[in-house]
Amino acid sequence: MKIRRMLLVGLLTIAVVLACGAETTGGLPNPFFAFKNSMETAGPASVEEQVKILKEIGFDGFDNRDLNELKDTLHALDRHGLKLFTIYFTVRIDEGETPFNPLLPEALPLLRGRGTILWCNTHSKQFKPSDAAGDARAVPIFRQIADLAAPYGVRVAPYPHIGLWVESPEDTARLADKVDRPNFGTSFNLFHWRALGDQKQSIEEVVQRVAARMMVMSINGNDGTLAVEGISPLLEPQIDQYYAVLKAFRDAGFSGPVGLQCYRVPGEPRPHLRQSMAVWRKLRDRFGTAPPSQ
Repeated sequence: MKIRRMLLVGLLTIAVVLACGAETTGGLPNPFFAFKNSMETAGPASVEEQVKILKEIGFDGFDNRDLNELKDTLHALDRHGLKLFTIYFTVRIDEGETPFNPLLPEALPLLRGRGTILWCNTHSKQFKPSDAAGDARAVPIFRQIADLAAPYGVRVAPYPHIGLWVESPEDTARLADKVDRPNFGTSFNLFHWRALGDQKQSIEEVVQRVAARMMVMSINGNDGTLAVEGISPLLEPQIDQYYAVLKAFRDAGFSGPVGLQCYRVPGEPRPHLRQSMAVWRKLRDRFGTAPPSQ
């Protein structure tokens, strides 16, 4: 009887493990973090207080602007068990410009083993947005950044931003092909993809081009209209749109971090961050019952 009971317990344990594995496969595994600008309109000045708010609401982490207050941010995140997923890092490719923050070599040891991504907003006055003629300038700069970052487990991805030289998700893929470093990849920003208007490729085409080296993506509320003064929190009426985009990337194998982009949202940040988290949780629940496409 004792042996039979042990066998039954063992079989039940295996069944539970298999069930949990099936749920994970069908769910939404991506961690969810907040952009730094979610706190920059009316949030507390102290990064400690900012991180406390994110922890309270249920976010998995934060990002940082360039290398500003990096030590304080890391200490606050560590104290509250959250992660620094990205650093919004400025790169300039024009001749005569300082290409990136010269303090990067000093900062990288602080990021050792954290899995942080340098998410590079990339500027040029010489080259128009998406102009591949700028690649000859950009590729050596990105290789230098990637090579500096690699020993610390830090990854690098261009940030597609309307009006900047790296403007579309396809630009990030073109650069990833040419930079050709294991820690250099692609990314997707929902707001700036929408802002491309008629010039944007379909989400299916975008996913096909960027998914193989995808490192990070973001979602947001409003529709990418350039006339808007800000970028809103997640909106429940748009949940089907978020679902379609997230599902396309998930079905292509992307399980990396998803950032919440909101910008110039008025008022204290807790209400709008709670709004976005409520929508995210509904998305997560929906994915819990939706298996990946075969």
